[in-house]
Amino acid sequence: IKDLFINDYKEVFKVQLPTKEERRAFFEDLVVNQAAKPPASKNNAAWRPLEVLPVAPPPKPRELTEEEIRQLEEQEEDTLRELRIFLRDVTHRLAVDRRFRAFTKPVDPEEVPDYDAVIKQPMDLSAVLSKIDLHQYLTAGDFLKDIDLICSNALEYNPDKDPGDRLIRHRACTLRDTAYAIVREEMDEDFEQSCEEIKESRKKRGISSKYAPSYYHVMPKENSVPGCKKTDSKCNEKMKMPTVPVDSSTPRCNGKLHFIQSFLEKVLRLLIT
Repeated sequence: IKDLFINDYKEVFKVQLPTKEERRAFFEDLVVNQAAKPPASKNNAAWRPLEVLPVAPPPKPRELTEEEIRQLEEQEEDTLRELRIFLRDVTHRLAVDRRFRAFTKPVDPEEVPDYDAVIKQPMDLSAVLSKIDLHQYLTAGDFLKDIDLICSNALEYNPDKDPGDRLIRHRACTLRDTAYAIVREEMDEDFEQSCEEIKESRKKRGISSKYAPSYYHVMPKENSVPGCKKTDSKCNEKMKMPTVPVDSSTPRCNGKLHFIQSFLEKVLRLLIT
């Protein structure tokens, strides 16, 4: 190995043994200055517990532009439109089932006079369809809550006493199970999650659907007859007459037309049953 290094080219460096003074100078700082010092006091700031600071609030979300808001609302409406189409199909399948005929329309107060005293929140499949049309369901879970309400109302009003009540209770439970089975089997979980996100987003933004149909439950207005005074008896008679909707092609139901309409309603009920 010595032959690899040439002494003339200063490739060899000889290290002499250190003297006593050199050793003292080397170890003096380590032994005398550092090791001999007492440990740092615990009262030092480094040993004090740190102050617990509150969590910083998250940054405010970026405000969307008008164009971005419009696109977001259109995307949400496209998703909710698919939901409404699906819920209408489910409700129709339940309504045409003969087993659930008792739950397709509101309870007649003449047949059951004490129903409103017992049931505080009535619900039926026709009311469910109306809520679908009015865009009041943002998720399938909201729809199933009203199905639960139909079932619970039937169980509450019809105690388990006689065979007739037991049959209604059985069919109410069957209605609920059938609705849940259809939704769970035919609705994608990711789609329902998207609906939940839309519902939460609209809740935070404090808005509702602006695409819901107008005049869905509005009664016809009484038109005033021009040129008449309030004291005119003939004018008062005209004011009492029911008004006809503008541009309506369906006349008032009287005489033969009323009979035909009643007959068609009976045929429709027979088809459903």
